[in-house]
Amino acid sequence: MFWSLRGRLTALAALSGAGVLLALTVILLSAERTAEERELRRRVDELATIADRLIAQGGVQRFSGVLVTADSARPQALSAATGRLLAAIPGYLIVADAARPLYISPTVADLGTRDRETLVQAVTGLFEPDRQAAFVQLEAARLYVRVRFTADTIAGVPLRIAVGMPSDGLSLVRLDGFASSLVAIPLLILGSAVIAFSVLGTGLRPLERLARQLEAIQHGRSLHRRVAIEGDAEEVDRLAETINAMLERLETSFASLRRFTADASHELKTPLTVLRATLERAMQQPNVPAEQLAALEDALANTARMADLVDSLLTLARADEGRFDLHREPVAMEPLVVEMLETATILGEAAGIAVRRLDIEPVTVLGDPDRLRQLLLNIVTNAIKYTPRGGTVSIGLERRGEQAAVTIDDTGVGIASVDVPFIFERFWRADRARSRGERGGLGLGLSIAEWIAQAHGGTITVASRIGRGTTFTVQLPLLRDGESAAS
Repeated sequence: MFWSLRGRLTALAALSGAGVLLALTVILLSAERTAEERELRRRVDELATIADRLIAQGGVQRFSGVLVTADSARPQALSAATGRLLAAIPGYLIVADAARPLYISPTVADLGTRDRETLVQAVTGLFEPDRQAAFVQLEAARLYVRVRFTADTIAGVPLRIAVGMPSDGLSLVRLDGFASSLVAIPLLILGSAVIAFSVLGTGLRPLERLARQLEAIQHGRSLHRRVAIEGDAEEVDRLAETINAMLERLETSFASLRRFTADASHELKTPLTVLRATLERAMQQPNVPAEQLAALEDALANTARMADLVDSLLTLARADEGRFDLHREPVAMEPLVVEMLETATILGEAAGIAVRRLDIEPVTVLGDPDRLRQLLLNIVTNAIKYTPRGGTVSIGLERRGEQAAVTIDDTGVGIASVDVPFIFERFWRADRARSRGERGGLGLGLSIAEWIAQAHGGTITVASRIGRGTTFTVQLPLLRDGESAAS
C-alpha cells in the first residue's frame, strides 16, 4: 500500500508539511532572536548612555577616600555621589580607563572571584575599536556586554563604560520554541498524512476506477468493451479517450488477424483433405517401390500434421470470435477419465511408458463432452510426449469442494519455473530438449486446453520441477442441483 501512488504522494505531502514547519520555525525563531537581541542591545545602549551622562555631570576627580582601583600610583576615581548614582543602574556596570577598572557596580562586586575576573578580562578585551560587544559566559549568568567610549578622560585617555545584561532568557526562548517545533513535527506529519491520504483518495478515485475497468477488459479478453468517460476529471477523461482509441485499434487489428486465420484455415482444410486422401490412395497401389512408399509415408505424416495445425488454428480463431458454441449437458467425468486412461495406455505402450490409475471418484459437471475429451487428450498427449522411456504417467479424478479435479501427473523432464507462465501461449514451446524426438508439438494443444477449461468456468494449474516431472490439474465446477443443458 505504501509504495502505491497514493501512499507515496501521502508521504511526500506529510514530509513536505514537516519540512515547511521546520523551515518556518527556524525563520521565526531567528527573527525572534534577532528582535530580542536588538531589544537587548537597545537597553544596554540606554544604560550606557545614562552612565555616560552621570559621569559627565559628576566629573572625574582626585580624592583620598576609598578608591575603586587598588592601583595607588594613579588614584583617580569617580566622585562618591556619581558612584552612588551609577550603583542604581540595573545590570552589570564597569567604568575603566585604558588598563584598569575604576568603578564596578555592586552586581559585579557580588559576583564570585572567578566570574568577576572573567568579566573584567572580557571587558578589557572589548576595548579594541572593532570589538565593542560580546556575549560573556559566567558561572552565574550569561551576559551581553557592550563598551562605550566617553568624552571624559583621565590623563588624556577616554573612559570606557561597559554595561552587561543577562541574555540567558534569549537562549531559553529559542530552545523552548525549537523544542515545541520538534514536538509539533510528528503531529503535523500525522495530520498531514491523514488529510493527504483522504484528499488523494478522492483525487485518485477516477484513476482507480479506470484501472478496474481495464483489468476487467484484460481478464475477460473483451476488446470490444470501452472504459467509461465519467466527466468528473478532465485529465482522466482525456486518458480514457486515448485508451478507448487504442482499444478500438487493437480490436480492429485482432479482428483482422482472426478473420485471416479463420479464412486461411478454412481454405486450407479442403486441399489438405484432398491431398491426404490422394496420398493414402497412392500408398495402396500395388507394386509401389519401397523408396517411393517411404516418401509417401513421410508426405502423409506431414500432411496429417498440417491438417492438425489447421484444425487447431480454426478452433482458436472461432473461439476468439465467440463463434464456437459449447453444447452443454451433464457429463459424468468418471467414464471420460477412464477413457483417457485407456488412450494413454495405448500411447504409452509404444513409448515404453507405464500409465497408472489413481483414485477416480464419480463426479458430474455441466459441459460439452467432446470438448472436455479434447481438453484431457491434449494434456495426456503432452504428458506422454515429454516423459522418457521407463517413466510413468498417472491419472486421477477427485472432488475438491465444489470442483471436480482431474490430475495428470508425469515423471518427465519437467518445465523450468521461468517457462511455466508461458506454456499456454500459442505456438510457445520450451527447449527442444524436452522432447524425445526431433519434432516437438505444434504449440497449440495447451492453448486449446486452457480455452476449453475457461469456457467451462474452470482452470488449469501446473506444478513442475526440472528432472522431476509435471503435474497438470484441471478443475471444473460440479453440476449444481437443478442445473441442466438449458442453463
